[in-house]
Order: sequence, then structure tokens, then C-alpha cells
Amino acid sequence: MKVVPLAFESLGVRSMATFVETDQKILIDPGTSIAPKRFGYPPWKNEFDALYSSRAKINEYGEKAGIFTVSHYHHDHYTPFELGKFLDSSPKAAEKLYSGKKLFIKHSTSKINKSQQKRAADFLKNLEDLNCEVSYADGNIFEIGETTLKFSNPLPHGSEGSRLGYVITTTIQYNGKSLMHASDVQGPIYEGSKQFILNENPDILILSGPPIYLQGFAIERGDIESARRNLIEISNKIPKVIVDHHLLRDMRCFDFIKSVEKESDNEIVVASEILGKEPDLLEARRKEFYV
Repeated sequence: MKVVPLAFESLGVRSMATFVETDQKILIDPGTSIAPKRFGYPPWKNEFDALYSSRAKINEYGEKAGIFTVSHYHHDHYTPFELGKFLDSSPKAAEKLYSGKKLFIKHSTSKINKSQQKRAADFLKNLEDLNCEVSYADGNIFEIGETTLKFSNPLPHGSEGSRLGYVITTTIQYNGKSLMHASDVQGPIYEGSKQFILNENPDILILSGPPIYLQGFAIERGDIESARRNLIEISNKIPKVIVDHHLLRDMRCFDFIKSVEKESDNEIVVASEILGKEPDLLEARRKEFYV
């Protein structure tokens, strides 16, 4: 099983886009974006460069992939058809990306908040003439060639009852090995998400860490501590954990990871390290470019 991180916070953008190759070629969460404002500042040039580079990577691997999965409808997890300054997308780019592909996507009307429901409806409408094979993935299992795709039932986007809605995880099983991509479970904070991950027991877990940059005004300290405890338990039972995304929007992320590693027996890395690259946390460092 070949795993290629395409776009993550450790690579300078908001994303968890990942390419996985078995006997199938699979692109998970093909989206990328940057924060319109952080520390009161708009993106610096290097963030736009990273955005364009990550978009090119997604397009490159999108041409190879026959299968796409979409965990939910935030713009850093799928490529929308509408043009957006901080999305670097256009109708033609999206048409080329999705045309003729098999898509396994989060349900558009069940366990979904209002904003994502609207985005999902627009997305499905735009797919109609692209000769796509679209399946709702929530809680389902699909066998394609020698590869099994297994999707969770909807889990909270972070803590239980989150206003940000729900996400689905993707587990890929091939040749006796499994990889789970747990998008936006944020730690996981929610005990049910932790238990689901442990029950699946993948060989490799790609996980969004908790949004420590929001602590004190959008998330409670207790939620961050719950995420830390849950990640310790997970990392002691799963051989390889790749933690990235929300966690890496704050330079304190490395202290958080070290605090987990001290109580873990297994390897914990960020996505860039899978590629042999040092983490490049552009959003977390945005203020440095202005002062």
C-alpha cells in the first residue's frame, strides 16, 4: 500500500488530501485552502504559493486516481465548483478533476448541518453531466478489485454536538493491511470517535489533531485534554499515527505531540515527515511575515 500526503498544514495549507495506491488508485478528501484571516492578517505570498502547489498536486494525482472519497463538505476537504479567492478552484478545474470517476461521498441530507447540505446539493448538481459514479458512503463497505473501502457512520466534527456537523472516516484494506483516514475528528475529542478508531485497529492512522489554536474562545481546555488522553490511548495501540491538520495551525503543536509521545510506545509523525520533509507551518507563522 503506497501512501502519499498531498496537502496538509505541515505542507503549508489547510487540507488532509491523501493519495493511496493498492490495486486501485484512491484520492481521499481532494481539497485545499488557506485561512482568509489569521492574527488579523490576510495570507502572505508564500501561503498562496503553497496553495497553488497543493492544487497542482491534487490535480496531478487526481488524473491517476479512479476513486475519490469526500468525508464532508468543508472546502479544505473537497474541490467545489465555484471560484473562490482562497480556494484556488474553478468550474473547469473541478470538472476535469471529477469527470468519469467513482465518488464515495458523505450523505448530502442525513447527519449534516445546513451550510454543508447546501454545498452538497450544489456539488451533486454539478456532477450530473460528468459521467461520475456517485455513492453515499456513510456506514457502507465497498469491494473494488482486491481493495475494500469501509466508511464509518457519521461522527461529530470534533466534540459531541458540534455545530460544524459530521464527518465520515475512510478505511482502506488491502493485502492484509489497513489504513484509516480520520478526517476532522479533532483529536479525537469525542469518546465515540476514539472507540470507533480503536475498534477498527488500522495499521496506519491519518488523524486530524485538536484545534489548540481555538482554545479559550471556541473550544474548552477540557476538550483539548480529552483529545490528548484519547490520542495517547490510540497511539499505544496503533503502530503508526500521522497527526496533522487542525493541530498544526499553532506552533505549540510540537509540545502537544511531545506530551503524547512521552506516554506512547509507537511512532507519531506529521504528514510532511512521511515525505521526508520538515514541517512548514505557514498559517501558524503568518504573523512573522508581517512584523
